Amino acid sequence: MTDAPIIYWHADDYGMTECSDRRIEACRDHLCSVSIVPNGDAAGAVRRALAGGLIVSLHINLVEGKALTDAHEIPLLARADGSFCNSFGGLLKLSLSGKRSEFARQLELELRSQLRAFANLLPNGTPLRLDSHQHVHMIPLVYRTLMQAVEAEGLNVQYMRIPAEPMRPFVHSVGLWRTYSAINVVKQIVLKGCWLLIKPDFKRRGIETAVFCGILFSGHMDDKRLARVLPELKRIAIKREQALEVLFHPGGIKPGEPLFDPQKPDFAAFYHSPGREIEGRALCTLGKNTAHERRERYNGECKQR
Repeated sequence: MTDAPIIYWHADDYGMTECSDRRIEACRDHLCSVSIVPNGDAAGAVRRALAGGLIVSLHINLVEGKALTDAHEIPLLARADGSFCNSFGGLLKLSLSGKRSEFARQLELELRSQLRAFANLLPNGTPLRLDSHQHVHMIPLVYRTLMQAVEAEGLNVQYMRIPAEPMRPFVHSVGLWRTYSAINVVKQIVLKGCWLLIKPDFKRRGIETAVFCGILFSGHMDDKRLARVLPELKRIAIKREQALEVLFHPGGIKPGEPLFDPQKPDFAAFYHSPGREIEGRALCTLGKNTAHERRERYNGECKQR
């Protein structure tokens, strides 16, 4: 790593709906990478992303939309119509319950379906990069089952997101403390706890990851707030000899536009939030004139492998 880390200006939730995809694509010249849901228009999303020079990741999805496995095979994960029936909290509870063995068995079926479907869309030699919707892959049982599914499918994971933000930059920015929502603080605490539990196994596997930013600011992720913490995040990335991934969710939808999962209208508040436009503007400001260079550097490294 040199005196300037690679920065991945990244957008999640690509391939969900035409409306949200259009808003992500409006930021394309400022993006380095996107995460694609396997249970949406994954084929179209992969094709458009690669044609635009974007790096693609599989966005494992266990909480929104329909499963890729027949519903009768995974009743702990999906309703009779195939739509997912859990949130992050529901999956965490199942992983700690007396049903955890059966949950893991059903989970592996769905994870293998998603891994297989996505891998089949990638050109030969494209590295597999993983993250997940609502970061559910950080739940220890989900993580372990995901690793088993990866091995069963004979896949090689190059990169996995670890959404445990370094706290120092955010704590040092005293003026920002009151802008952190309670729910985002709780999310970060839970994810850091999960990371401590899976860290030994993850380190043993030698999978690449990056310093991460994108939870504490979620919903209020404007360019001014990010500018306050980015210098220290870059220094941490250099010290760890890692890249820096900055996560945005610019793919909002407007009231009246179709939801990805009508069975879960509670997601509408997130997609309708003004925070989606705020994050889109921040991405287009901070990623200006840098995303293309980063993509070229990454693609060049991939060709050398």
